[in-house]
Amino acid sequence: MLEEIMHFLGRAICHQLEERSLLVSEKPLSVCARCTGIYIGILSTCLYLFIVKRKTSITIPTIKMSFFLLLFMLPLIIDGLGSYAHLFNSDNVRRLITGICFGLVLPFFIYPLLSEKSLKQNSVPVIRGNLDILAPTLISLLIGGLVYAGLFSYGIINILILLTIMMWFSLLTSLFFTTIGIQKGKWVLSVLSSFFFLLILSTLHQIIIS
Repeated sequence: MLEEIMHFLGRAICHQLEERSLLVSEKPLSVCARCTGIYIGILSTCLYLFIVKRKTSITIPTIKMSFFLLLFMLPLIIDGLGSYAHLFNSDNVRRLITGICFGLVLPFFIYPLLSEKSLKQNSVPVIRGNLDILAPTLISLLIGGLVYAGLFSYGIINILILLTIMMWFSLLTSLFFTTIGIQKGKWVLSVLSSFFFLLILSTLHQIIIS
């Protein structure tokens, strides 16, 4: 039953094609290799920012740094479009790596917006040195390598990815509840809204493919 629930939630944001998914214990994960990489990247950067930057008054990256970060997103766009257009063949290793590159830059733009400290005049850009990019990248590649090698159990990997999906959508949803002064109330609404949003998407996906 737990596997069915994880597969159902994964369907909300992924096509779940078995040939494009990583196999663990000879079973495909609840999301494809590209989505797996994206959420590994998101998780790694969010963890880094929470641990290292949570006491710092930060704001979004500078314009110059933002353009640099966009370069990390290009490999996935090129690989995805080229693959779907049948210009070239891709594989799960490439999908995983390009997904990681895409996912790890997203929190640099979203995480600072969630901090009340970002409104202060003395806020500094979230990226101030090479380590702020290098550390999440290495963490992402390490986790991705362990996942690809099957060194985590099927259940642990699936739960980790789906919790990351819930966390990410909750962070995005919380931007709509910025006027709520009570932090606990805001996050409860964010989590519930995200869950129902994913539930609706998964149900619609199931109806379409039926």
